[in-house]
Amino acid sequence: MDNNHQAGLTVEVATAEFRAGVTAVLRAWSALRQAVASNWGGVQSIEKAEFLRDHIYENFNYNKPKPGMDRYDLEDALAIYLEEEFCLQIEDDSEKDVAFLICQMYENCGKGDFTLARERIEKSKEAISNSEKVVVKTEGEMDEESDDENMMDSNDTNQASSENSMNTALDFAGEYLFGPPPGQARIPQTGPVRQLGEAPPEKPEAEVDEDGFTTVPIRSKR
Repeated sequence: MDNNHQAGLTVEVATAEFRAGVTAVLRAWSALRQAVASNWGGVQSIEKAEFLRDHIYENFNYNKPKPGMDRYDLEDALAIYLEEEFCLQIEDDSEKDVAFLICQMYENCGKGDFTLARERIEKSKEAISNSEKVVVKTEGEMDEESDDENMMDSNDTNQASSENSMNTALDFAGEYLFGPPPGQARIPQTGPVRQLGEAPPEKPEAEVDEDGFTTVPIRSKR
């Protein structure tokens, strides 16, 4: 992150705002929404969408020196993922708009400018409220009046309002993209997301007590 960022900005705040923006952009992406709604990814369509978001989080992390991929790598990754996991070939080049927005939000939020991320959140909320598809806007299509208002708000923000904004962003980013899988609730992620092709963690070895008996862990019934 830029050392000259505004006073009071922390990695936690920037991360919360960025992840909320990513959630909004993916939720408003008509290609992904249609693929999940139509179950083109099978019974795990919702989980596949969640994995995609977590994978983006892992590659765009302010605790790392630089992003794990650039805009063009992300474009390719999005297109390939939807084709492989949802059997969907994107023909409208919308993955380019999505990749641009995500990379732009990452850069802006790292500098303390949350205008774009918050705009995408509002657009996403409108999409859910009106049950309409949202067209992803890119460079040059921003509302200038909205930019001016957000700049004024940024100048007048105190520590308390900053914390409230972060909490709001965390809540939004913690929501499922398209609702929870049946019978499941979102569990906070406690570690880095496992990458594609990475082996699952090793199971703990069985413990043997002083009498030589093996301790068997109790598993909950499903």
